[in-house]
Amino acid sequence: AESFQSCLARHPYMGVPALLWAELTAEQVERLEAAATREEVRGVLAELCTSEAKHPQRREILLELYFNLLHFSRQRRFGTEKTSVLFALFKQTHEEMVDLFLTAQQTWAFFKALLLAHAVQRPPYSVGVFSLEDVKAVADYALDHYFRHFGLFRYAFTMKHQKNLTLATSTVELPPAFFAPLSEGVPVEDEREPEPEAPPATEGETTPSDGVASAGPAPFELQADLPPEVLEAVKAQLSRLESQHTARTQKLEAHLARLEAAA
Repeated sequence: AESFQSCLARHPYMGVPALLWAELTAEQVERLEAAATREEVRGVLAELCTSEAKHPQRREILLELYFNLLHFSRQRRFGTEKTSVLFALFKQTHEEMVDLFLTAQQTWAFFKALLLAHAVQRPPYSVGVFSLEDVKAVADYALDHYFRHFGLFRYAFTMKHQKNLTLATSTVELPPAFFAPLSEGVPVEDEREPEPEAPPATEGETTPSDGVASAGPAPFELQADLPPEVLEAVKAQLSRLESQHTARTQKLEAHLARLEAAA
């Protein structure tokens, strides 16, 4: 909703909203007061207040609004200044709603800001045109005759707004609503990958069937990169491992032979 300060910023004249004589001058108010019949009043209103409305239906709605507003002013026995401010208050509030497509809450806040700015004598921020009883009467009249039918005014005076909605399919995967108990599950055998076959033994290598596992000579690239003393140390270590493995195998074979003889 628009604040009181932002409302005042629209009317920079001494900081006071310049509603007095803004829409109706003293002579024009006197012309309205001098009109006796309904046709004369509507003729003066059509000349003074609805000349900007080009659409005939909108012009007729404004004529009815301002005619009832003048009748309210006469019932309250408003003077020339109060009548001028009253007409400007409703006219500028309505035009603000149409131009900015304001909601009911925003329009009511704008209306109250202008009304209160003419209810307290506190220059240069406000001017005391209406009394406290006048403020209550004007606010009640606005609620009963304008804001109660706010949707109709907004529909008649604002452009049609059309929104196009495009529905897109969501690609987010959602978890299932529930999970089956484990007792209903089906066991799945562990599928292991087949072990790769050993390459055929070449000349100078010992296969596992011979009882000795040999790592074989170092690759050519490894031999080319290692210094000679490192290669000698690796060969000596491999020789010790092979001798230990051979001695352990012989010991196990002798133990198996004793067990077979005892059986």
